[in-house]
Amino acid sequence: MMTRFAQLLHGGLGALAFLAVAPWVAAAQETPPACNVRSLGAVGDGVKDDSAAFRRALTSAASRVHVPGGTYLLGPEPLDVPPNVALCGDGRGTILKPAPGTAVLLRLAAGAQVRDLAIDGAGVKTGETNDGMIEIRNASGCLVDSVVVTACDRACVLADHGDDLTIRGCEFRKVGMGVSLTFSNRVKVLGNTVVDARLHGIQFWGNWQWQTLASEDLIFANNYVKNGGGGAIWGAGGRRVVMSGNIVDGANDVGLDLEWCQDSVITGNSVRNCENGGISLFYACKRITISGNTVANDREIRDPEATWFVRAGIWLTPPNRETYKDDHGHEDVTIVGNTIFSAPAKAPRRGMWIGAEARNILIQGNAISGPGIFYGGHHKVTPQALAPVAQPVTLTDVPTPDKPAF
Repeated sequence: MMTRFAQLLHGGLGALAFLAVAPWVAAAQETPPACNVRSLGAVGDGVKDDSAAFRRALTSAASRVHVPGGTYLLGPEPLDVPPNVALCGDGRGTILKPAPGTAVLLRLAAGAQVRDLAIDGAGVKTGETNDGMIEIRNASGCLVDSVVVTACDRACVLADHGDDLTIRGCEFRKVGMGVSLTFSNRVKVLGNTVVDARLHGIQFWGNWQWQTLASEDLIFANNYVKNGGGGAIWGAGGRRVVMSGNIVDGANDVGLDLEWCQDSVITGNSVRNCENGGISLFYACKRITISGNTVANDREIRDPEATWFVRAGIWLTPPNRETYKDDHGHEDVTIVGNTIFSAPAKAPRRGMWIGAEARNILIQGNAISGPGIFYGGHHKVTPQALAPVAQPVTLTDVPTPDKPAF
């Protein structure tokens, strides 16, 4: 009969013998090693087309594809980053250069990552809000981290039906748009820089024919947007959207903007140099908190004849039933503890303008320099019949004499 020690020794030797004759068992449990695009033929001189080498690397079963410093000419056909594969550079010295006529450079599958590299987008086709250079479509769990994009005249990162995404620490300069999220959920856009955007800085879109708010649980935090196109950070059709700690310096329309959104927060941001509104709500928003923001309402008035709207630091628009027939004004909005400075100008700039038909709008504890708080006015009705309001106040569908018939 075997002793207990002999049994253990026998079992251990048997296991060692098994591994000795079957080394593939241990190897099969290891994570595939990183793959270097240079080892598969990439040159990185900015002249030779390195697309084939990148495709070999991306389909090599390696979980990490390393792109060392250099300039890599790619495209015009998209490169697919497979599920759970990370495409990683060595920082700004790793430059991807899309060939002239490239539209989509990288397409990310579920769990794919792009990190620590730069993209010179000068060769990329011009596109609009739903045209991306890095695209995430119908995929989840993707990461875009520390990517620098210059001269890309379309959305640098586009997510269309993308869930559980993170876009962080990126720089987008002289672009069509930094980030565009369409019908996407549980997305974090954190600590990015957008400078000189033609369309918008950062946007989301969940409005489906004014029937479904199709974007949920979005966080836009600690981003810097300078000259953010029509809207620096904005979106429509979202639930539980948080805009916090962002700095906005310049927008041709509005700085931070929610349109037809619910259960959302705009807090702790710094906004200046926006044409029509520093912080704004459009199209029947509900259950919104606007608190602790600093707004310098200081942009020079460029179109003093456009008197149907009034420029404001914080602007809750009146109903626009021409666009959305069920727009009955904003409801359950708290505006507390903001600081608003309105610079002297040739045309009027208000600290705050709350459009007519608003319901349960609590306003208190805001520090306002310059023209204060005004209520009233209707969409494209002139002259605006605005009444000054003193805080604290709760506005609930206060009657106005100029309500239009739609």
